[in-house]
Amino acid sequence: MAKIEIISPVTGARVSGVVTVSARITGYSSIGKVVIIIGVPEYGTLEATATSPGVYSVTWDTRKKFLDGSQTPSDSVFWIRARAVVDSVVIKSGYIGVGTANRRSGSGLPVGGWRSELGWAADYSGTIDQWRSGHGAVVGAAYAQLVDDPVLGKARRVLKVSVPDSARYDKEQPTSTTVRFQSSSRRNIVEGDEFCVGFAYMPSDDFPTVYPKDDPANPNGHDATGYIAIFQFYGPPYDQGSPLLLHANRWGPSDPLDEFVIRGNELNAGDPYPYLSLPYRRGRWTDVVLRIHVSQSLDRGWIETYVNQGTGTAVRQVPFVNGSMRLPRVLFRADSEAFRTDMQIYRVAGRIPVVTMWQTGHKIAKTVQEADPGSYRSGARP
Repeated sequence: MAKIEIISPVTGARVSGVVTVSARITGYSSIGKVVIIIGVPEYGTLEATATSPGVYSVTWDTRKKFLDGSQTPSDSVFWIRARAVVDSVVIKSGYIGVGTANRRSGSGLPVGGWRSELGWAADYSGTIDQWRSGHGAVVGAAYAQLVDDPVLGKARRVLKVSVPDSARYDKEQPTSTTVRFQSSSRRNIVEGDEFCVGFAYMPSDDFPTVYPKDDPANPNGHDATGYIAIFQFYGPPYDQGSPLLLHANRWGPSDPLDEFVIRGNELNAGDPYPYLSLPYRRGRWTDVVLRIHVSQSLDRGWIETYVNQGTGTAVRQVPFVNGSMRLPRVLFRADSEAFRTDMQIYRVAGRIPVVTMWQTGHKIAKTVQEADPGSYRSGARP
């Protein structure tokens, strides 16, 4: 049986400048088209040429973006695989992960770790004013109310947020082109910090499906609905998007319906598909804990993800594409100032009449167990 595998570079390697990526095919009679896919398939699919019997290669300039050839702003992990037509059958390799090494190494950066000053938790037990005063900032508090948990009842208080499109005209909204509810932790997360941030969300029964442009499944026509963001890690300078964003955002009609995803971004351009995908599960809680070491260097920065959608009594770690539990990640730039974490309902204005969601458990802590929102501590639910 024919087989294809990436033979160079090797998984875990750090590469810089212009490199050759090679795949080897064995067990074949005839070989048709061979491509090597580096990162996002839409941009990083390169046709390979034969360099020796059964070996096909491409050249990759690791300093440049596939999208437009401009310089990359940071080092990234890129996931690479190969695909070929062999004996009239399409075969695919497994993924390997390599990191680029064109930017700053971890040398000279703070080793960092947990700082007690990072500890913070939203207070859902009192009045809405008490809840608001405990945050670094809140936008759209008029659309939030503290209520008993719709699932757990009086055992837990949660925030119900229902944001109409008309909120775009409120004076506190940063722009009139977006509609935003946002509750922020203190903005004190800096280079080298290591922490866990936990939160829980429950979409309403009528939480909107999002559609890309010209999606034939869109009952409202050809226009895109845009994204709905529900969590981000962000801070100044505000001239680039969040390096860590959980949102509903479909790039094309083939993307799955009704999922919240964390995708690659400008600082982390090598993911072949979303780093994390979570079904909406309307009317049910999803608990998330992100364990993060913040750095502008791929040598230092990483992320781990823990989720519970009712399969157990506590969050469980989620692997990435090749089974990795800890993914190297760049979450700062050299000019980044202190960051924060945000719970959100954030979307493009004029597309969706109203969005409703319950939120709770927004907390920054030292351990995963401390940050776990605990929606299922009394027992798992389907």
